[in-house]
Amino acid sequence: MRYFLSLIIALLTLAALPVQAQQNQIQRRSKSIFLLPKFERAEIRQSFGRKAYDTVNIYLKDASLVYMKKGKVMRAYIKNIFGVKFSDSLNYVRVDSAFARVVAQQGYNQLLCKTTVDMKQYKEEETGGKGLDFFEVEGFDYFNELNQDVRDSDKGVPLKDTYYFSVKGNIISANETEFKKIIGKDQQQAFKVLMANRFWSWRDPECLTQLLEFLPH
Repeated sequence: MRYFLSLIIALLTLAALPVQAQQNQIQRRSKSIFLLPKFERAEIRQSFGRKAYDTVNIYLKDASLVYMKKGKVMRAYIKNIFGVKFSDSLNYVRVDSAFARVVAQQGYNQLLCKTTVDMKQYKEEETGGKGLDFFEVEGFDYFNELNQDVRDSDKGVPLKDTYYFSVKGNIISANETEFKKIIGKDQQQAFKVLMANRFWSWRDPECLTQLLEFLPH
């Protein structure tokens, strides 16, 4: 029954994918190197079900968790941190040393998105010039100026999204090779049908959300 349900879902989504996948490939930008315009109080989820609260932000160069201490931006010690919840609609899960937003969830499975500065494109646009030194600061206990006076005419830094799946707490990269390893044999044909669509994109959140149906519950 689950096989046929997944196959139907795969077939029904094929017609809608071309427009969705193309629309969601638009380059996103940010005029700040932090996720939020200001540091906000958030719930910090720790090991053994513990929770703490602190005023934090996400640094977009590498999606790391940061906080303020005596006017300095500090990288958080994250060994025992598993997630950060700013609000019901802005929830983050740790992926290695970075933090990825929960895009969608079904049961214990989640689609995650890590947003960082696209440094390759940024450097190409800047041609090794202005603003680049800001992102190359060695160490993490101090930022010079923080580039606060960004002009309205500036288009901001380019961003890139990297997607993952959290499958009952196990993090995998969102790509065909990794995904095929965790779905059952009864799901393979429906998955093959979905992958046959040339408009399918592993970089499109609406496409990827469909794959939550394939994951073991």
